[in-house]
Amino acid sequence: MRIGISVILLFYLFYYLVDYKNLIKILGEVKIVYIFLSTLFMILSILAAAYRWKYVISIKKRNISFKASLREYFIGSFFNNFLPGSIGGDVSRIVGAAKEIGSKEIALSSVFIERVIGLISMLTIGLIGFMFLDISSEHGYFSVSIILLATMFIALLALISKPANAVLCDIIETYAPVKISEAVIVYVKDFADYSDSFVKLFNVFIISFAFKIFDGFFIYFVLMSLDIDLTYAHAVALFCIINVIKMIPISFNGLGLSAISWVFVLKGFGINENIAASIDFLTISISLLVSGYGGFLYFFGTGKKKRPSETV
Repeated sequence: MRIGISVILLFYLFYYLVDYKNLIKILGEVKIVYIFLSTLFMILSILAAAYRWKYVISIKKRNISFKASLREYFIGSFFNNFLPGSIGGDVSRIVGAAKEIGSKEIALSSVFIERVIGLISMLTIGLIGFMFLDISSEHGYFSVSIILLATMFIALLALISKPANAVLCDIIETYAPVKISEAVIVYVKDFADYSDSFVKLFNVFIISFAFKIFDGFFIYFVLMSLDIDLTYAHAVALFCIINVIKMIPISFNGLGLSAISWVFVLKGFGINENIAASIDFLTISISLLVSGYGGFLYFFGTGKKKRPSETV
């Protein structure tokens, strides 16, 4: 279904919005030095995310080395390119972390907490961009961001608040089959322990917010490579906004949706459709290049560890 929608979106993109010949010409004229810098900052972004995840795991009094955290993050990034959403990458990280720290429950909860707080920080930056940087929200992007932010907060609080967690466990125990409820409740209860560490969870949010600096430079140098004259602040906000849009579960990993979103969002800045679509092509290409290292680690550097294809 999602693949079909992505095909439709790509058809709409190339048939109605952009001229593929001009697109190829634009891509052939990019400034390589800025692409190199953008790639460097994407790597730094993964390093930062791996540190954030390591910190979340430490909240539960478990330790994973930064090297192992980074390895699992790269491998997860690799799987994200080929499996729907970010589920494949997250499952990969859960499997890898469980082996490192000896707890499936903490591995799952740490990945969920790290992911959700990272998304909350991204949504917050996107909303700030809408409010203060004259970024157009005529297509409902602002409303979608508000809804997603509220959903993330509610989901997080429902799991880590002990009273809410207890209610959730009671619901699962009451309505789910016995074998399923027994398996699921063990994992759900593990989240309640985070309620004693609100300060540390807030630190995770601050870390996420601060590390968006790297994401900002990643997209800023992509813009520079295409001679797009926007500020660094715009780059950070636009990166977060487009990633928020990609979260809408209607396409395969945002394929087609993100390119069209770049076109419509940048139209408010008077930027040509072909140039706007080129941003998406470059960001995807850099992502594939960097995450390809995760593929190398999976196939050649980590032995025969189980990953999504073997566990799902």
